[in-house]
Amino acid sequence: MMCSRLRPSLSHLLSLRLLGTAAPRTAAARRSDLLSATLAFEDPSAFRVKSLGELLRALGIFRLCSFPVLVNHCGKLMSVARTFLGRRGFSLLLRPTVYAQFVAGENEREISQSMEKMSLLGLRPMLAVPIEEDLGESTGEKRYDDNMEAMLECVQMSHSNAWSRDPMMQLKITALLSPELCVKLTTLIAKQPYDLNLVVRAMDGEPISFPGLDESEVAHFLCGLQRLNKIAEASVNKVRVLVDAEYTYMNPALSLVTMAMMKKFNKDGAWIWNTYQCYLKESRSLLLDALCLSKNEGFCLGVKLVRGAYMDKERKLAEKEGCLDPIHQCWEDTNDSYNGSLDVMLEVISQKPERYRIIVATHNEESDGRVGDRQRWRCSVFRPAAGHV
Repeated sequence: MMCSRLRPSLSHLLSLRLLGTAAPRTAAARRSDLLSATLAFEDPSAFRVKSLGELLRALGIFRLCSFPVLVNHCGKLMSVARTFLGRRGFSLLLRPTVYAQFVAGENEREISQSMEKMSLLGLRPMLAVPIEEDLGESTGEKRYDDNMEAMLECVQMSHSNAWSRDPMMQLKITALLSPELCVKLTTLIAKQPYDLNLVVRAMDGEPISFPGLDESEVAHFLCGLQRLNKIAEASVNKVRVLVDAEYTYMNPALSLVTMAMMKKFNKDGAWIWNTYQCYLKESRSLLLDALCLSKNEGFCLGVKLVRGAYMDKERKLAEKEGCLDPIHQCWEDTNDSYNGSLDVMLEVISQKPERYRIIVATHNEESDGRVGDRQRWRCSVFRPAAGHV
């Protein structure tokens, strides 16, 4: 985290993460050395900026993370630990262990040190504010405003430091807009899609009335759009903002807002990006819809291509609701979905590289290597490192 007034509770680990991306490479005439800057975990030099203590800590924590009982009940276990140890004791236990493993730092000095370490490895750091909410966790306008301030500081930090070249940052919309409203918007737009221009006008401050929302919901939606607008205004032409995907029951609303931001701010470049989860059966059609929309509305499209992160909950929810499982049945099907979507993006990039950009967020060394095999055209592709800090 960047400053004490924005510090969230340690039990939720809502602090600033640091993701690493390999530098963009131009495919033309350099395919043979395309992956030369990619680090492999078999190479000891990948860990040269880590101390022995940091490596032992990482080994221990990731070993603990391999036990499902600990992962599935971590929230309850942390609550119990906080009750027995007290606030100070709990902090003394987690801060040098789990917190230090997954969080870049609490202030700009600590974050800069983490950034510089990654830069020494040839990686491009990307700040992330992994604050999100699910149903029943809404915290009110004051907390959403505090989250916005944290993200604005993230924009400023990414733009102003020497270690950040063509900087990027990551955010989740449910840190700025309640999940309950996102779910209701998803239901409404499934029946009658909102016009993007309506959302853009609301971002510009017009007092818009959205069909299907009551007065309080409209007021909250307008506040959320204003928060997103401030972040986009601060980042355009400075920092690329990557909007994370979340759960399927709210993703359509998140995409609506993200596409409205793209329409407003991506006129001459991809400054606002959307994320596509390829473990979803509908991921390819969602990507194709986005490409069609960007063409029709005349904005640049930035795509972050991931596999996905909510598989267990998505499947449990589908079973509970008696719905079809939205997730591919096996890892191989997800790979096919991922590689197919990658081919789609590389094709459009080859035709209009100035209008389309992609981050190939594999988090997988084997499929990361496929990027080089598939790059047949001159285009910029960002490839995240197989791991993240």
